[in-house]
Order: sequence, then C-alpha cells, then structure tokens
Amino acid sequence: MDSDRIIGAGKELGGKVQQRLGEWTGDAGTQAQGLADQAAGAAGTVYGQAKDTMRDLADAAPDYVDQARETGRDYYERGNRAVARQVGDQHLAALLVAGAVGYVFGWLIHGRH
Repeated sequence: MDSDRIIGAGKELGGKVQQRLGEWTGDAGTQAQGLADQAAGAAGTVYGQAKDTMRDLADAAPDYVDQARETGRDYYERGNRAVARQVGDQHLAALLVAGAVGYVFGWLIHGRH
C-alpha cells in the first residue's frame, strides 16, 4: 500500500473531525477547513491508488511479454508445420506458386524502368 493512500486517509479522517467540530461550535471557518482537508485527503488517496495500480501493472508486464512470446512461438510453429505439410503433399503446386511470386517480385522491381 502506498504511503500517499495512508496519509490521504488520515487527512480525510482529520477533515471529517474538523468539520464536525466546526458544526458543533458554529465556526464556519473550521467547518470549511474540514471540508477542504477531506477533499485533499480524498485526492491523496486516489493518487496513492493510482500509483499502486501502475506499480502492479509494471510488475505484471514481464509476465504478459512472456505469455505473448509463447503464444507467438506456438502460432509460428503451427503455421510452419501446416506449410511444410502442404508443400510436402503438393511439390509441383508449391514450386509453381514460388516461381510465380518470384516472377511478380522481379517484374515489380525491374520491370518499371
């Protein structure tokens, strides 16, 4: 837990006490200062929560990267096996497709001069 959350909660509680004291004594200035302290304490609490959330996300980021890398590797291996199976089953078709792709690239690179 972030120290800003603890300080904010304490300031918010102190502001509530100050506001009640101002209500009991009829002192509008004390009451207003209590409300201001409550708002400042609530802002500190929210700031501390945001810092905790960002720290948690930063701690979890390496796990997400590892998971994405494993998923990408799995998809690559599946695709590689599927292509190898298709090429292995249909040698002539794969050779014709590779030749056509090579011809198109050659034409695009050298044919426009």
